Amino acid sequence: MRILVTNDDGIEAGGLAALAAAAGGGGDEIVVVAPSAESSGSAASLGVIRDRNRVTVSARDSQGLDGIRAYAVDAPPALGVRAACSGAFGWKPDLVVSGINPGFNTGRLVVHSGTVGAALTAASLDICAAAFSTEAHSVLGMNTTTRVAECVISGLVDAGLPPVAVNVNVPALPFPELRGLRFADPGPVSCDDVVFDFEGDSLSLRRRRNSPPHEDRSDADLVAHGLISVSVLALPWRTDANAEGRVVSAIERRWISFIDSDCRRQRQRA
Repeated sequence: MRILVTNDDGIEAGGLAALAAAAGGGGDEIVVVAPSAESSGSAASLGVIRDRNRVTVSARDSQGLDGIRAYAVDAPPALGVRAACSGAFGWKPDLVVSGINPGFNTGRLVVHSGTVGAALTAASLDICAAAFSTEAHSVLGMNTTTRVAECVISGLVDAGLPPVAVNVNVPALPFPELRGLRFADPGPVSCDDVVFDFEGDSLSLRRRRNSPPHEDRSDADLVAHGLISVSVLALPWRTDANAEGRVVSAIERRWISFIDSDCRRQRQRA
């Protein structure tokens, strides 16, 4: 299986290397195509498009990506995904994974996320995709999310890699302390948000955290209660009516199997 790994934080981001390692754990062929610089908030933007426009691409040997073919693209992640899915890099992926984003992508703010936008771009080209996010500035969250990513990727393979976009948010907790995995729609309010203020003749943007309580059983609510939130995002075009059900069932089965295996390992160590 061929897996494309991308993000919106740039080719040097630690979360990108962590996700590439998790995706390649099953021996699949991994290629990284990511922005050369941070592109947070770019959604599914391709950037400025002009006829015969040239976008700089460079092969990279970045830290943590040893042995993985990697390309830095001077454009938002959606452009790199669209190019790769069209065969521009010599092959087309069977699966696209995006992240690991340092900051939750929940609620309606997902429409602005470059991490999620990359996954939606792949789904628009009928390629299965997943976006992964966790608490900002949390090494613990990154480590736990890599294990969750292995489970989710296996579930998507079990489901037959339907052309869906799955958005996964993982609390910054040790893996054994996660309270479970649940499916939810994006709620009206996100965990993380942006606020704008006028300062002179300019707008000042700052990030803020929306404190609980959140809408009951929304993605933000699940994360606040220590649960992994998985959303199969609704797409604005007709899709396989059974795809969401297959994905939900397959990921749930994989999660149960993953937990059982982890419990056995813990008992053996004891």
